[in-house]
Amino acid sequence: MASHSSFSRRDSGRSRRRLLLIQAAAEEEKRARKLARAAQRAADYEQKEQTIGDLTEVQTGEAVGRAVPELIEDGSLVDGNPDGPEDDTPRLRTFDPGEDEHPGRKNVLETIHELMAGPRPATWVFCGDGPVEIAFPDQFAAELRTTFRRPLDVVVNTLVPDSPLEMLLEHLEWQLARFHPDVVNLVIGSTTSSTGPGFATTLVTLVDQLQALRTAVVLHALAPDDSERSQKQVDQIRSLASKRNIPLVDHSGVHDDRDRIDRFCRTLELRPPVHSD
Repeated sequence: MASHSSFSRRDSGRSRRRLLLIQAAAEEEKRARKLARAAQRAADYEQKEQTIGDLTEVQTGEAVGRAVPELIEDGSLVDGNPDGPEDDTPRLRTFDPGEDEHPGRKNVLETIHELMAGPRPATWVFCGDGPVEIAFPDQFAAELRTTFRRPLDVVVNTLVPDSPLEMLLEHLEWQLARFHPDVVNLVIGSTTSSTGPGFATTLVTLVDQLQALRTAVVLHALAPDDSERSQKQVDQIRSLASKRNIPLVDHSGVHDDRDRIDRFCRTLELRPPVHSD
């Protein structure tokens, strides 16, 4: 009986040791999984940081303050407050549009190319008559941030379906001027151009006001309908673009937004930047 009891105790001891080994192995496997997940998260974070760094390498941090307001600690740098801050509240640096040269006085394509080649973030505004199904301004924004490596650029879409030119003239400040645009894309659709005999005069007035904002103007002519008046107004748009040396994106014959973006980029002669490894 004593011998049997001794064997039972030895078996029980081996079982406990085996159980402890199994538990230790399970704990070790759990720790290994945690370490693997932590390593994967670290690798993903490093890759994300590298991607962000690659995208922003052509737009330096110093340039951001020239295009968008930024918080500053010293109120003495704020326009209109040369004597320093009156309190400790952080203030906004005012908008600086950059150089004073009027884009309308030189080639618009040259202005846009200089903008794309420089580090200062740009603001692009699309305004005018935008049919509901057209989404190419938003897709162009994606192209800017990826293909053209300009993640700090801003694209503002104020297209209003079935809006005439007079509406844009009346609300010019709210629809685009307040955004301090570097480039204004005036989209002229069938409704925009349906202002009757005064269409050409209205268009010239609008372009004059846009160029007075020190912005590069690009005209977009959507496909005309079958009417003689619509075709005549498209011809007037082309004539004004030619006389003023304004880029004209002709959307006739395009099938989708991808085609519109391709034609837009070809018209402006936009090419993705080339970076050495």
